[in-house]
Amino acid sequence: MDFKAAYRRFRQWQHNPHDNEFTSLDTQHCHNCGHDFVGNFCPYCSQKSGLGPITWRSVWRSIAEVWGMHNRSLLYSVVQLFLRPGYFISDYISGKRQVSFPPVKMLAIIAVLGVIVDFLTGAIHGMIRVNPEEKMSYITHVFSWLNIHLKGAFPPPSDFLDQMLKWLNTHPDILSLIMLSFLIIPNYFIFRFAPRNTRHTIPQGFFIQVFSTVVFLILNMFYDITSMGWLVLIFAQLLLFFTYKQLFGYGVWGTLWRLVMTFVCAYTSWSVLLNANYGIHLLRLGQSDDAGSYFLNVPIALVFIVIILGFCYFVSKPRPAKPKS
Repeated sequence: MDFKAAYRRFRQWQHNPHDNEFTSLDTQHCHNCGHDFVGNFCPYCSQKSGLGPITWRSVWRSIAEVWGMHNRSLLYSVVQLFLRPGYFISDYISGKRQVSFPPVKMLAIIAVLGVIVDFLTGAIHGMIRVNPEEKMSYITHVFSWLNIHLKGAFPPPSDFLDQMLKWLNTHPDILSLIMLSFLIIPNYFIFRFAPRNTRHTIPQGFFIQVFSTVVFLILNMFYDITSMGWLVLIFAQLLLFFTYKQLFGYGVWGTLWRLVMTFVCAYTSWSVLLNANYGIHLLRLGQSDDAGSYFLNVPIALVFIVIILGFCYFVSKPRPAKPKS
């Protein structure tokens, strides 16, 4: 087997997997309007070619369409998100809507499947596992580590925020979308002048994170089933790197340092929420002096974010070519 040739074919498929040529040059008969035509769709009524009397295949297609498992839909889109994630997202946000199942609808369906898997594996009610808190414990460990090494930059959440986080833990689709939404603004500035998808917009950034949330939920289901936390974490990081590399077109190091800066801004934005929330919590307890120190962290964090975004924006901005003497 020629592995180099197979890899070249795979790379070619990654860049352009969509065959929009006619499936047949034979004359087709439209059973809807009665016209004859050549192509994939009837030019008179837009019905797809090949549709005729009801068969068992028609029954399967009708059932599959409910869950988005027909041609070039949910299952097809999920495969694309894992084999060519950045190119697939780039196709969608650049206007190729027919290549993907509707992303928000896809997120809703995957979220329902995720809740079912959570329930069956005991991640919510403990049908199999005995420790339902294990699933999101890594978030607590991350913020505990940051709290120790950054000297209180990440305060403990108030009772209200703590209850909200516990509720979000049982709604992974909402939690994932909220957490990943912190990446939209950093992406907008840090990848503003990328070789691919230059000057992408904030609405496009929203759909980028919707697709990313779908991938996260699928990996989350895999973790629920296998409990292979480290493997899922490593795979998720690699997939995220290749997603951004394919999506924005930078090289290895250009993608890596910008991705790191994006997450630094996202985590700092999260710290703004925690500091403001805990400061309000302390005010309600009458501890105004301690609350003031947490409120002071908010503008400091915002200035830190502005400096990072400004630096990345300046470094990435293309320079006009110097005139030759």
